[in-house]
Amino acid sequence: MLEMTLIIHGQVQGVGFRYSIVDAVESEQLMVKGSIQNLPNGTVEIKAQGTIEQLKDLRRIVVSEKYAPSIRDIEESIMPINNYTMEAFGIKY
Repeated sequence: MLEMTLIIHGQVQGVGFRYSIVDAVESEQLMVKGSIQNLPNGTVEIKAQGTIEQLKDLRRIVVSEKYAPSIRDIEESIMPINNYTMEAFGIKY
């Protein structure tokens, strides 16, 4: 199991970015666990747990043509974990 953190920079707040990502994860039935939230500095943070394949699929969604125009940069980190600590993927307020 792995945990991935993505910090997305760009025009990603106030445009429905978080809701669109959650909808895409649900429509593609990705079995990742985690959250997506706005950060005070204007970025969006995604924390997700799953297999390498699931996390690759999530990253593919984030950088897809649909969202790419809003994104200026992505900081990414992945680390191994022993157990899932998150619930189903959703927006964190």
